[in-house]
Amino acid sequence: MGNLFLREKESWLAWSFWGAIGAFITLYVAMSTSKAHFIVASAMAVLVILTWWMQQSKRYDFGRAFKICCYVLLLTVLPAFLVVVVPSDDLNRFDLIFQSATFLTLSLFVCLLCSWIARRPKQYY
Repeated sequence: MGNLFLREKESWLAWSFWGAIGAFITLYVAMSTSKAHFIVASAMAVLVILTWWMQQSKRYDFGRAFKICCYVLLLTVLPAFLVVVVPSDDLNRFDLIFQSATFLTLSLFVCLLCSWIARRPKQYY
């Protein structure tokens, strides 16, 4: 049941901090390698660590965890995407759209999976 009548406020500053750490790691990987696969892997690694932490605290329901995962993933990937992937001259317009759509689909699936893992277990009384 969790907090039956008490609704917790989100600490968006804390989630922005998680996103900033993820953005720093992903941007470092993007500048070092310039490969899309490594950028995605580093962003997903940050999301997996966040999911593990949320699962250990057992305070997040599915909707709240999904919202947090999407926000942190967006903050994590956006700087690397804008600085490294978009200005790249070796990709034409179709490749960029295809990679963006593939990453969007993959990230939505991973956010759903991570939210399902991080959710609070059911409590029976």
